Amino acid sequence: MGRIAIRNTCRSRAGVACLLLLVALVCGACGAENIDADEVDRFCYPDSKRDSRHSCECNNVSAAPWGMRALRIDCSYKEYRSADLSELLPLYIDTLDLAWNALDLAPVFSSDSLHQLNLMHNNISQLSGNNFAKLISLRELYLGWNSISLVEAQAFAGLPHLQVLDLSHNNLHSLPGQLFAPVLVLASLDLSWNRKLNGTAQLQHGDLYTDLGINWKLSTLRMDACSLQELRLPAGAPLKELSLRRNLFRRVPGQLPQTLLHFDISDNLLERLLPEDTANLTQVRQLFVEDMSLMQGVAAHALVPLQLLESISFQNSRHMNHFDGEAFGALPKIPSLRTLSFRGTLLRSFNSSLSPVFAQLTELDLNGVPLNCDCELVWLKKLSIETGGRCLRPSRIRGMLVSSARREAFSCDTWPRWAYGLVVLTLIALCAVGIYLIVMGLRPHRGVTMRRKVGAGSPYARVTIEPNRQENLS
Repeated sequence: MGRIAIRNTCRSRAGVACLLLLVALVCGACGAENIDADEVDRFCYPDSKRDSRHSCECNNVSAAPWGMRALRIDCSYKEYRSADLSELLPLYIDTLDLAWNALDLAPVFSSDSLHQLNLMHNNISQLSGNNFAKLISLRELYLGWNSISLVEAQAFAGLPHLQVLDLSHNNLHSLPGQLFAPVLVLASLDLSWNRKLNGTAQLQHGDLYTDLGINWKLSTLRMDACSLQELRLPAGAPLKELSLRRNLFRRVPGQLPQTLLHFDISDNLLERLLPEDTANLTQVRQLFVEDMSLMQGVAAHALVPLQLLESISFQNSRHMNHFDGEAFGALPKIPSLRTLSFRGTLLRSFNSSLSPVFAQLTELDLNGVPLNCDCELVWLKKLSIETGGRCLRPSRIRGMLVSSARREAFSCDTWPRWAYGLVVLTLIALCAVGIYLIVMGLRPHRGVTMRRKVGAGSPYARVTIEPNRQENLS
């Protein structure tokens, strides 16, 4: 404020008077620096931790917009507890980093210059009312990776300039109504990885903005891994970025702002992406549908509403085996699309009707996709970019890059595969019948009885043995 007053005074008064005023301000600042030196030493190098590895790192920098003095204090990894910290912060402090300590309570600080406070990776379990009310200039507050389970109604009161609030990776399961109402210019809110947050009544039955007092200046909202099954957001809210990764959605929430530019619905329970899922995403530039454990495919016309789409990723949706040839419409045309990823899916082929869309891409990721490189996919070789796709079939080019395989190898059989199978079965049956006939021809017929001739000349005629007459005469 002093600089602004000086500038206005310089415009209206003589140059000599302006120069005297500037000199006075500089001298005052010098005196303030001398006075503030003791405060800096007291905070950065307390008597209980002086000359040890627990001392903070304090650096003077020039802050925008006029190169004013700013003090940045780094007290991370110092094993501080809440009782080790004093309430009054040094003058000119701009940034205070207390991450990776042993704070069990959110400290109460007093400063009219602090802009950024980092309390991540501590053991804070609750936030009391007016906890940060004496930090009237605070713009960024990071409370992620704690154990916060209780937040009182006025926890963020007195923060009219707060723009970034991170409450991710805590144990939140209930939020008081109008919690964020005092934060008038909040632009980014991160509630991710609060796995019991779905128990909050405002998320189950009401409008998140109205019930929690979220202002309409919010542009980024992250609610990953909150066990959400449904979400209601006002259609007119000017939200630009929404991340709902790793929840329990079976369909894309129907009530979403139409101003979204970045939307992440990855790692949910969708089985197919349908046209009604994308009806409200007309302004989306980046869409992420990754890591879908149940995703089977993308239906016809499902991506038609995304006429401003620049990037879309289905990466690691490992059961995805169908991408309709009319997913972008009967006459596919999305001029802005530049990046498309199918890495790690089970897609085997792409209809040639997709060639106009694929031809305009600057990046097409087909790594890990088991492609059937036949005549129906030969058009993929015409693309000017390297896709990383490899052939699974036919066996003669298995494992080869699509770009490296010869065009002649992308052939289709003149007969359908079932015809080849029928011919093989017929040949097997004929061979079996022939072997049977040969075997039966070599064996004697069971109905034929051999008749033996018995007579005087037959070797089987009866022989009578008579006594020797000579022996009887004697």
